[in-house]
Amino acid sequence: MMINSFFKPNRLWLGRCQRVVIRLSLAMVACFIAFSTVQAQSTVTFKGGGQMYYEDTGGDCEVVLFLHGHTLDRRMWDGQVELLKDRYRVVVPDLRGYGKSADPEEGYQFTHADDAIALMDSLGIEKAHVVGLSMGAYVAGDMVALFPERLITCVMVSGETAAFTPPGTPRSAKEIANRKSSIAKVKADVEGFKRRRVEGLLGACHPSNRAKLRAELTREIMDWGAWQNLHVTGRVYYGAQAWNRLKKNKSTVPSLIIYGESERVSKGYSLPYLPNGKLNVFKQCGHMVNLEQPEKFNATLLKWLEDHPENK
Repeated sequence: MMINSFFKPNRLWLGRCQRVVIRLSLAMVACFIAFSTVQAQSTVTFKGGGQMYYEDTGGDCEVVLFLHGHTLDRRMWDGQVELLKDRYRVVVPDLRGYGKSADPEEGYQFTHADDAIALMDSLGIEKAHVVGLSMGAYVAGDMVALFPERLITCVMVSGETAAFTPPGTPRSAKEIANRKSSIAKVKADVEGFKRRRVEGLLGACHPSNRAKLRAELTREIMDWGAWQNLHVTGRVYYGAQAWNRLKKNKSTVPSLIIYGESERVSKGYSLPYLPNGKLNVFKQCGHMVNLEQPEKFNATLLKWLEDHPENK
């Protein structure tokens, strides 16, 4: 009896200790996960003020830098981050004026390409695979033309180097007046403007893909602050400067240009100036290629990266 009475309370005590240890272990795991998540998120200061938000999977391996489309943010690349995070260091920023990054200062001239290079510099990244879609593709197009030494490869989706009006070109009085008129209309119904943007972007997708994209595009566009359509903005692409440089120097950076078949644009027009360039057109696909056909896009991107390692 004495032996039994001795072990009964000790079993209780042992059980309590085990539960405490389990709870502490779970708490430590939760803290580790939370800490890891925080470590993967940070900001850098823009030239001219404000903060750029980015997420970085880290690691001592080749870097893939993703650049999102207009009215969207870094979240459009979630599927690709998940695909690549164990094989590459993946860096995904919100460009200036989007997502969690600061809005531009009206009247201050900047370019998204310079911001991307500044982000790479701040993270000690010498070279990266740069992947951009739509607006992000134009930024990638600026980079492959003007900063080829900073790219391992360039993937331009639903866009490429384009001869837009370059930075420093003054806006005409008529252009400013038209812009202010457009701003007034947006201000009168910002939510309605953003909902029309959702429908417009869905309209640029293949009809068979629209239903599955609606929720994601709505989430990102409704979260967008619409700064670009509420201000007289600067020229955010190098545009014609990049195009002229590309035509003159013919960048040798391995470059993959991807379009959806239903995009009503000239596809691959920059290929004559990209000796190591390639065009891939996805059937039954429109503007939002990585969201419309994620499996095919992921397989295409992964093969491209594996076929073009930095030191090949």
